[in-house]
Amino acid sequence: MIRCQLCRGADLVEFLDLGKQPLANKYPTEAQFQAERFFPLAMFFCPNCKNVQLTTIVSRELMFEDYYYLSSVNAGLVRHFEGLAEKLAGARFVVDVGSNDGILLKPLKARGVKCVGIEPSLNVSKIANDRGLTTVCAFFDAASAAEVEKQHGKPDVIVASSVFTHLENPHDFIDTVRALLDAKGKFIIEVEYIGNILRHTQFERFYLDRIFYYSLTSLKHLFDAHDMAIVDAEHVEPHGGSLQVTIQRKGDAVPSVRVASLLAEEEQSLTIARLREFKESVDVQVAAFRDLLTSYKKSNLKVAGYGAPARVSTICNFGDIGPSLVAFTVDDSPLKQNRFTPGTHIPIVPKMHLDSHKPDVLVVFAYEYFADIRKKTNGRYRYLQPIPPRELT
Repeated sequence: MIRCQLCRGADLVEFLDLGKQPLANKYPTEAQFQAERFFPLAMFFCPNCKNVQLTTIVSRELMFEDYYYLSSVNAGLVRHFEGLAEKLAGARFVVDVGSNDGILLKPLKARGVKCVGIEPSLNVSKIANDRGLTTVCAFFDAASAAEVEKQHGKPDVIVASSVFTHLENPHDFIDTVRALLDAKGKFIIEVEYIGNILRHTQFERFYLDRIFYYSLTSLKHLFDAHDMAIVDAEHVEPHGGSLQVTIQRKGDAVPSVRVASLLAEEEQSLTIARLREFKESVDVQVAAFRDLLTSYKKSNLKVAGYGAPARVSTICNFGDIGPSLVAFTVDDSPLKQNRFTPGTHIPIVPKMHLDSHKPDVLVVFAYEYFADIRKKTNGRYRYLQPIPPRELT
């Protein structure tokens, strides 16, 4: 049996096997097809701390040193981080871990808040620095934290948005946070929330980049082990529904009512029986999506996609959906354009491609940003949400 990496107190239970999957954020060129690597992707649950995790661990260096995800091309995320920057406007010094292209650094700097990013991807950190947003190109570890402290002092806020789920060893990460953070400082994380994944059958949120899929219960177990306490937990919109969690050292922590309420809810909703129901729903939804695409093809409707987020890899590889069913997908990130989706090799193209190829149906892979996508495309198509499959209006 495999032990839980968070609470280290229980054997894990497998509840979903998604087969062999490529690295979801590696978008190959045609010349790279033969070199693509595939790894087992199965999901496991800890009954003790209600943690969900992978057991296949791919090197973080392989995963992140050359990266194709740019946060700032997404208008919805830009709005979200503008809101977070406003919330942090009174901070003295903010360190943003996994700062990407500076999506939070930019609005913080505009508000006069001293801020530094730490970003391991060479290409992405260069983009941020070229924009005048101070970014250290490194993984967040004892060495990079010590360098930040030496150059800038201790922050009163450390942020890690959509980073914590990627960590190979969250215990080491928390120790580094404690060493860098001001004594009364706050650590703010945003994690894709397992409760939303189960509620909306968002199995496509599972991919090899992310090792852990947290509940608030599992986060409480984790931070309790490091003498830190959760003081607030708030539902936020990014990535299909995330938790924004605020943590402080114990002694300075007064938990909000929202913390107790969500922990009580999870006690009832996160069970092995619920996860088995989820697995059955995944099988039904994927079959329905593929059947719908097949029916469009038989009706001579041209189908394309909008968005090439990492979840496209999970959906299309598990569902065996390639360019015969989705001819191409548009993405606004120049780093992804003129490449292909991992594994299934659907061409990724700029938006202007729509004008010359005129699809009838657009699969909205980045469906939580449908309002922005509909506006960008002037509402001229039939729009399809992939999971659960339904046409959007």
